[in-house]
Amino acid sequence: MVNAKILVVGCGSIGRRHINNLRSLGITRFVLCDSNTEMLKKASAGIEGAALVTDFKDALNESPDAAVICTPSSMHLDMAKELVSRSVHVLIEKPLSHTIEGCEELDKLVEEKGVVAMMAMCYRFHPAFQHVKRLIDSSAIGRIYHANYYGGHYLPDWHPHADYRKEYAAKSSLGGGVVLTSIHGLDNVRWLFGDVVEGHAFVDKVSELEMDVEDLALGVFRMENGAYVSWQTDFLQRIGQHRLVVAGELGTIRANMSDGTIEIFHVGTGKWTSERVLFEINTMYVKEMKEFLECVHSKTRPHLNIREGIKTLKLAVGLKESGDRMSRKGELCATA
Repeated sequence: MVNAKILVVGCGSIGRRHINNLRSLGITRFVLCDSNTEMLKKASAGIEGAALVTDFKDALNESPDAAVICTPSSMHLDMAKELVSRSVHVLIEKPLSHTIEGCEELDKLVEEKGVVAMMAMCYRFHPAFQHVKRLIDSSAIGRIYHANYYGGHYLPDWHPHADYRKEYAAKSSLGGGVVLTSIHGLDNVRWLFGDVVEGHAFVDKVSELEMDVEDLALGVFRMENGAYVSWQTDFLQRIGQHRLVVAGELGTIRANMSDGTIEIFHVGTGKWTSERVLFEINTMYVKEMKEFLECVHSKTRPHLNIREGIKTLKLAVGLKESGDRMSRKGELCATA
């Protein structure tokens, strides 16, 4: 793949991260696309011979071999369809889209064209998450009864040098809101514990942040295997949190995904043991990109395919729709 021409469309923070990681993996031929010329200038620094375009149609005319879609969520689907229709392999940043409509068409088109289409769900490549996944799959604490998955960050601090009010995460029209922005959390729920068969949620805007989307989501799920999982995410916490507690018949796992600390209590020993998975945060993005390139090279269907993206998006959209209280402000809820 080192001779492949890679299109990166959307050259904000995640786009620039992917560009740098592609370069570290030996890619030298780039087409960079962004409507903001300043973003293009930053993204192309140090890259010789890159084609810089501000229009997506012009990017298509550069005939890329593969593309990484890093635009706002509402633009993902149409761009992916156009690229796949031209037999271009695609890595799509989460979420697949802001709506389910049209996603099945993309999945069929991918099959027809025989291209690689992969979702960018970076936390499946996080070393601490992968360690917890191995513990669960090996029945280290026996059958899982329930889990609590909790996270959040303060949106204005997410990209300190940007105005959060102008970013896609703060705009409904661009597919923003904490549910879709933090959809990798729902993907992790499915990846770690299996498919959801029933869910209940509260989704609301409770802060004074200047945006027209939800900033808090709380969901409780009954999984296909009988376990229960609660998930909470928000744009509110002034210090980022990312924690998981899993309770099973033989013990409990406590994991802090921010620093890689994993604690296990096992009934057999009657005590807690602790270990730390050391990692550098960019590692998961590099592993993700490497898997995409390897799938393209070997013409292998990725585990994180469009079908997986659809399943997680359906969960997110269903959660958002069933729990959304924003449109019901002022309604009186009471029991007789």
